Amino acid sequence: MSEDPRDLTDKTAPSPDNGAPESSGPGGRPPSVGAQAPLAKIPPEQAFPDQNPPDSSAPIPSSKDPSPSAPRSLPGSPSPKFPSSRLASPGNIILLFLFAAGLAFAVWGHVALSQGDFHPASLPQDPQRVITLAPSVTEIAFAVGLGPKVVGVTKFCRYPPEVEKLPRVAGFSDMNIEAIVRLRPDLVILPADKAENRRELTRLGLSVLSVDTRTLEGLIKALEDLGKATGRESEAQKVVDAINEAVSEAGRRAEGKPKPKVMFSVMHSYAGLGYISELTIAGRDGFFDHLIEICGGENAYPGKLPFPSVSREAVFRMNPDVIIDLMRSYSEAEDSMESWNTMTSVSAVQKGRVYMFTEESDTVPGPRAWKTIKKVSMVLHPDPENPPPQILGDVP
Repeated sequence: MSEDPRDLTDKTAPSPDNGAPESSGPGGRPPSVGAQAPLAKIPPEQAFPDQNPPDSSAPIPSSKDPSPSAPRSLPGSPSPKFPSSRLASPGNIILLFLFAAGLAFAVWGHVALSQGDFHPASLPQDPQRVITLAPSVTEIAFAVGLGPKVVGVTKFCRYPPEVEKLPRVAGFSDMNIEAIVRLRPDLVILPADKAENRRELTRLGLSVLSVDTRTLEGLIKALEDLGKATGRESEAQKVVDAINEAVSEAGRRAEGKPKPKVMFSVMHSYAGLGYISELTIAGRDGFFDHLIEICGGENAYPGKLPFPSVSREAVFRMNPDVIIDLMRSYSEAEDSMESWNTMTSVSAVQKGRVYMFTEESDTVPGPRAWKTIKKVSMVLHPDPENPPPQILGDVP
C-alpha cells in the first residue's frame, strides 16, 4: 500500500497512544464504529480529531441494571472496563467532534486563552501562506475567506473538500517542523491548548495565532479574532450571525417548555456482546454541554468530567429522556439504533427519542455549529405536527 503523498508527518515518530501505530481506514479516515469485529484499541485522538482525548481512566458510575443481559459490578468495585472505542471496520469512522471532537482538543491539559494571546498588530494583515493545525481551525479559516491561502493542514482535516489536496503537516499532537518551515507560512493558526506547539513555532520566528473553540463563545471569538486579524471582518460576521440566529431560534423553540434530560453519546463499544456495553458521553465539556443548555435541555450526566466513560448500567441509572448519538453514516446509524432498542427500560428508548446524527460536522466545533444547534433544538423540542426523523443528516 503506497503512502499518501500529502502526508508529511514523521512516520517514525511514536503516536500519542503509548507509541502504538496510528490506525486508519481508507482514505486516511480513522476506523469505524459498529461492526462486529475483534476489538481494536483506537487512539483517542482519532475518536476526537479536534479535541484532546477523554479520560479513559475515569471511574464508571454503577447502578443496578434492570436488564438481565447487562454487565454488573459488585458494590464498591469498579465497573467492567472495555476499551473506550467503537469496533473498527474498513470504510467507517470512529467519532467525536470531535469535539469533536471534533470535536477539538478539549479534555486533557487545558490551557486558558488569555487576552494577551491576540495581538492583531503583530500578525500579517493579508496572509498569503497559512497553515491550520486542527479541523475546526481549518474550517474557520475557509469560512472567513482564507481558503485559497491555506497551504498545509493536519491529517484529520477533511472539510471543506478543498483540503483533500493539501499537504498534511501535523497529526493530533505531533508536528513535522521541517515540512512546516518548507511551506514558508506567514501565519500559523492552532488551538489554544497546544501551548508547546505554539512555543516551538514562535521560537522559529513564525507568526502564530491561537484560537479557542472549546466552547461556543470561544468559537465565536475565534471567528471574530481571525476576521479582524486578516481584514475579513464581514466574512467572519456572516458566520457569527448564522450561529447567533440558530441560538436565538433554539431559545424561542424551548421557551416555556420542560427541560428534558439529554445524553450525548460520542463513542461506544459493543465488546462482542451484541449490545452496547460502554459509552463515552459528553459531560461538562463546555461545548456539547452548552448546546444542550441553550436548546432547552439539561445534561443527564450529573458529574464533572468533560467526556466520561460510563457503563451500560449507568445509562439505566441516568435514564435520559433524549439520547443523541454521533454516527458516521445512515447504515451505521440503523445498526446502532437496534442496539439502543435493547435498553427497553430507558425513557428515551420507550418514547422513541433516540436520535442519530450522521454528519461529521456535528463532531467539529467549527463554523457549521449552527447546523448542530438546529438539530439538537429539533429533537429536544420537536414540532408535534412535523416531528424529526430519528436519523438526522444534513439540515438546510
